[in-house]
Amino acid sequence: MGAHSRLVKPNEPMLKKRFGQHFLRDRGVIDRIVRWINPGPGDLFLEIGAGDGALSTQLAPLSAQLLAVEMDVDCIPILENKLSPHKSAVVIAADFLRLNLADLLSGYTQADWALRIAGNLPYNIGTAILDILLHASLPIEDMHFMLQLEVVQRITAAPGSRDYGYLSVDCQHHCLVRMGFKVPPACFVPRPKVSSATISFRPKHPEKVHAEFERHFEAIAKAAFSHRRKTLANSLGRNPVYGKISEELLAQAGIDGSRRAEELSVPEYEHLAEMYLKHFEEPEAGSQKPEF
Repeated sequence: MGAHSRLVKPNEPMLKKRFGQHFLRDRGVIDRIVRWINPGPGDLFLEIGAGDGALSTQLAPLSAQLLAVEMDVDCIPILENKLSPHKSAVVIAADFLRLNLADLLSGYTQADWALRIAGNLPYNIGTAILDILLHASLPIEDMHFMLQLEVVQRITAAPGSRDYGYLSVDCQHHCLVRMGFKVPPACFVPRPKVSSATISFRPKHPEKVHAEFERHFEAIAKAAFSHRRKTLANSLGRNPVYGKISEELLAQAGIDGSRRAEELSVPEYEHLAEMYLKHFEEPEAGSQKPEF
């Protein structure tokens, strides 16, 4: 009786596998997530995948503005009904992957509001959503998400571990990441086949973002992990852009080419990109190389 009484039992929308939907139904976990996020009266929240409002109804009364994004037409009327008591809550019926975030947020942002993002991300597009947010030019204060435990472990993995890969490097380059707590399958309807976990992202917001540096940082890291079992020199040597200069690039960066991709730290990948721009990239006419 005790376990079942903690489950939220609203009118259930029809579940759709193609959306990767797993609705969080455990009130204790929902309350814990809200405490973990710690919303405040100066916060503008963008909630991704609001579903039928389990988290939305908790965030709305505690924040300055809530934009609840949901694409499932069966969830929209339920979500609108639940959020109707909160004038500061707006339901955005849209596919997040197709949204122009800058345009959307321009109509709601105020100078003294902190932009915060939250959501129980759909399993099938969680990493695609992260990719958009990591590379968005937005003044994001922080982000709090529920994801598959396996994905959270990959994002927060340390160099040299089995889970450490390009996703780890990319996320940790852009943000300070921290795993929150695990959530078992029994807390969801329908039950997923895997465990979930919460994770927080705090963007680093460097004073100047150099587009060319970011482009080569990502390309070098992807090239390094493209042949995971091979040495760094071998992986970079196979790349059409970095292949011919891979040995010299590694020498300039002071990195042993016999190491493997998963052994390099995020700062070492950043240093490789810096050395490439400093020694090998020819600036376009009228432009200057970034200084590091």
